[in-house]
Amino acid sequence: MLYKNTLRIISLGGFGHVTKNMFVYETERDIIIVDCGVGFPEEEMLGVDLVIPDVSYLMPKKDKIRAIFLTHGHDDHIGALPYILPQLGTRLPVFAPKWAKALVEDKLSEFGIVPNIEEISEGKRVNVGDFSVEFVKVTHSIPDTLHLVIKTPVGLFYHAPDFKLDLRPVMGAPANQELIREIGNRGVVCMLSDSLRAESPGFTPPEARLEEVFEQEIAGCRGKFIVTTMSSNLSRFKQAIDVSLRHNRRIVLVGRSVEKNIEIATKLKYISYPQDTFVSKKLINKYPPHTLTLLVAGSQGQLGSAMDRLVGGEIEQIKIKPGDKVVFSTDYIPGSETAMQNMIDNIYRLGADVAYSDVRSDIHVSGHGSQGDLSKLMELIRPKYLMPIGGNYRHLIAYKKLAIKNGFKDDQVLIKDNGQIAVFTEKGYLPTKEKVDVGQVMVDALGVGDVGNVVLRDRKILSEEGMVVAVLPLDQNTLQLDDEPEIVSRGFVYIKENLELLAETKRGIVKILQEPAGGKFDRRIIREKVQEYLEKFFFDKTGRRPMILVVLVEV
Repeated sequence: MLYKNTLRIISLGGFGHVTKNMFVYETERDIIIVDCGVGFPEEEMLGVDLVIPDVSYLMPKKDKIRAIFLTHGHDDHIGALPYILPQLGTRLPVFAPKWAKALVEDKLSEFGIVPNIEEISEGKRVNVGDFSVEFVKVTHSIPDTLHLVIKTPVGLFYHAPDFKLDLRPVMGAPANQELIREIGNRGVVCMLSDSLRAESPGFTPPEARLEEVFEQEIAGCRGKFIVTTMSSNLSRFKQAIDVSLRHNRRIVLVGRSVEKNIEIATKLKYISYPQDTFVSKKLINKYPPHTLTLLVAGSQGQLGSAMDRLVGGEIEQIKIKPGDKVVFSTDYIPGSETAMQNMIDNIYRLGADVAYSDVRSDIHVSGHGSQGDLSKLMELIRPKYLMPIGGNYRHLIAYKKLAIKNGFKDDQVLIKDNGQIAVFTEKGYLPTKEKVDVGQVMVDALGVGDVGNVVLRDRKILSEEGMVVAVLPLDQNTLQLDDEPEIVSRGFVYIKENLELLAETKRGIVKILQEPAGGKFDRRIIREKVQEYLEKFFFDKTGRRPMILVVLVEV
């Protein structure tokens, strides 16, 4: 059956993932994009800094893309812009709430990109092609978080990523539930909703509760009070500063991202403190430890972050000592658990005390709504269909169970997996087997997309088994060995303690190159025979499989 209008919704970061948020809303004529976030490398992604969505699907359709809309300023919603915006066109209009706009402009300036960006807020409307977009202010763990009300040729869609219904936000006002109910009264075809805490009963506690927790933790601290959280979590830092000032402590900012975000927040008047509130880390030794609070970036244990360097003793002016207390006011991001746990172990080794979510569950308040928040939004919007997003696959299933408990039917809750497309017409949801390839593009230092599964496999081998280089000096005319081979080992065996093994290795190479199987060896055959021999020889002798590189030097 042919339909006059269709709408396709695609997650280029993949459904069933918490990070890499990037959604495509597509009609026959136009495309808008919602969010453009990064993911974080898993442990086996050796040397990878970030993971970004794969925009291959969009490249042939660039002339249809009308705008990018950002819902808030967390990196898993804005962090991929420096890598993706140049591919789509740096003049592509970007619409963002105030705090996200400031963070995006600062981030893109480091890449020499000046975005075509415009501030949005509740009450505004943006018309682009087939779409008309309105904005609803909600609460999250970062200021100026928006939900999108997207009017399309097939009806109204409510895009509701990260949120909670916080009635006591530290910064800004609570979500306007009357406005949300009014939107629901218009008739919403489908609501795409955050689902990360769909397994958790009740309502997520208010952000303001953390001030009491900081009060309790700082009261017993004899030394430096050290707080680490996501560097964009402005309200969390504000509470830590307010509590510290009541205890006559001054504030030291440690880490470029924290310093930059506090600077931006002060300039935009999100926060306001007397100038002598802050102390440069260069002057930290002039103050007794019990008069200082440190706000530190790197709460997930990221390698090279300020927190990582502080724990490793690499920041000259600051050392963690007995009497200090470190507060991890954050939860684990999937993939960072081991790094955080190792960091906490090392802080204990330095003699300091640590407060973190495993020993104090209220040390972190989630920015994501629990079952109570999610159910309330369902009640206010009352959509024809629900589509959970922003969680792992188990969270999508938990959200579906919650929706059915709240009176929705099984076929009203749409569970999508990687690459699957949600198609809607004037009649409603249209089931389809249509899919797109949703890959992972890995960012490795300055390289974008040049690291793939083969490279990661090689890095894994190198990290676990080491490498052996066999350098073969060959007569350029006969391709026979002109001298004995040279064997170089890195991360495989210690040469000085394995001289006989290496001598046997050389004898074996000489032997196989003296036995051509009819005719003369060519370069390709020499490489293949030596590599095959070395792989088998080293495994037989050591039980290990180092990476083998064969280098031919013609003399």
